[in-house]
Amino acid sequence: MLKRFFTSTWAICIFLFVLAILIRIIPEIKAGVWPIGYDTFNSYTAEIATYKGSLINWVWTANILYFLFLPFKALGMSPNLIMKIFGPLLYGGLIVSFFLFAKNFLNFSKSKSFLAALLIVVQLATLRISWDLYRNELALIFLFWGLIYFKEITKPKNLLYFSILAGLVSLSNELVTVLLIIILLVYGAYFLFKRQWDSLISTAIPLLVVAILFTIVISSSGQVLYDPHVFFTSEKNYFWRYFYHYSSVVPYNLLKQIITHLFWLLYGWLLLFAAIGFWRLRRNIVLATMTLWLLLGTFSSLIFLGNGLFVWERWLFMLVFPFIGCAIEGIYFLGSILSRPWGWKNRLPQLALLLAVLFWIIYLGLFTWRALPFLATSYAKAKPPLNNDLINSYFPRTMILTSVGYKDIDDTVKAIEWLDQNAPPGSVILVDNRYRGVMLTHFNLDNRYVITNPWSETIQSSNLEAAKKLNYWPIYLIWNISKAVDGFDRIYSVGDRGIYEALPTFKNSN
Repeated sequence: MLKRFFTSTWAICIFLFVLAILIRIIPEIKAGVWPIGYDTFNSYTAEIATYKGSLINWVWTANILYFLFLPFKALGMSPNLIMKIFGPLLYGGLIVSFFLFAKNFLNFSKSKSFLAALLIVVQLATLRISWDLYRNELALIFLFWGLIYFKEITKPKNLLYFSILAGLVSLSNELVTVLLIIILLVYGAYFLFKRQWDSLISTAIPLLVVAILFTIVISSSGQVLYDPHVFFTSEKNYFWRYFYHYSSVVPYNLLKQIITHLFWLLYGWLLLFAAIGFWRLRRNIVLATMTLWLLLGTFSSLIFLGNGLFVWERWLFMLVFPFIGCAIEGIYFLGSILSRPWGWKNRLPQLALLLAVLFWIIYLGLFTWRALPFLATSYAKAKPPLNNDLINSYFPRTMILTSVGYKDIDDTVKAIEWLDQNAPPGSVILVDNRYRGVMLTHFNLDNRYVITNPWSETIQSSNLEAAKKLNYWPIYLIWNISKAVDGFDRIYSVGDRGIYEALPTFKNSN
């Protein structure tokens, strides 16, 4: 029966797709009617609910993910329900694409690729990506799918397929596009060194396609995909677009603790096997390049003393894919070494199989045991090591979490609905990013305006200054009721949520 299963690639893909959906649907069920995640609420639902511009802007801003949402919106589904559906679906697609990548690009056997997929489906890093980084997921699906055709890129058919999929990566997510560009540049340098001109030209064509699309995306990144009544203020800690002054936000020693702690939490149980496998697969240029670049993205801010590639945590999460590929190779290599002195494979094949099965049950069981609290535990009941204030700004303590917090979301909706009924035309509402998704899906903008700023535990001065510069009045603020807000008077509250109105002196305050 097992032999029959492993002879059919389709059977394995269907099994992995369903398994991934069943795992990923756990937190969605536990969360009830609301979607889980941060970007799901504050980017995807907000944009699909309010955007009224040309759909071509979704292409030029690397947001083709929204075209997948569009048919469901046309059927009358709410943005929240669309997010809940696509979370599990994208996770299933990601796991299947990685299985095919391992099988067709890394040349793993079907059983070896299957084990790699089983191992990655219960990784904390993979689950974290699936929590709310849907654009990242879609781009990775296209990347792994495309790399299958990259092996024999000099064939016209493979070149065409790879170029199309590389273009789709570019129109899905900027970070994965950067990773793809690095891979193509390294491969191009290799072909140049080897004087393999046909391969060099075949690599240059999709690289040119990706470079052109990436340039368009970068030049279009300032476009707002919301209603024109929505304004943004942003941080000023970026330089050269993809680099960030971490030292101006987090002390270097604290940043080092956060990164090293989270790295060990995610990959501590993989490191030995991954290191062995990396050495054995070091000649695989794609896998080696992915590993080294993602490590650089993770640790660049430490290497360059507080300055580095921005969103280090997203590079860290994507590191799971090359690490799993290397770890599987390392495990198989160690298994072959251990079996040599006794000749188990030849003398006692059933015992060798039994020991291998036992190892995989225990190893997969350990990762599953660690993933279950992340999948199914409520925020209030989360325990260490996931409940850790050191890392929770970058890695949630549970997947059953949204930017607002489920215990406060009903009160937040009530506060926004009250404001929707009482804010007059021409008014301005200051909204922290954690409330943005709920705000834009429960507030009728009409002739009213919203100013939103990056997530913060404090009211950002950039947000307040932007409100002062606009010639609109009155000005409201959605905030918690734990303390007074300078220049504002609380006019409504429900639970822990309050609506504050700016005093007449606010416009002239410094």
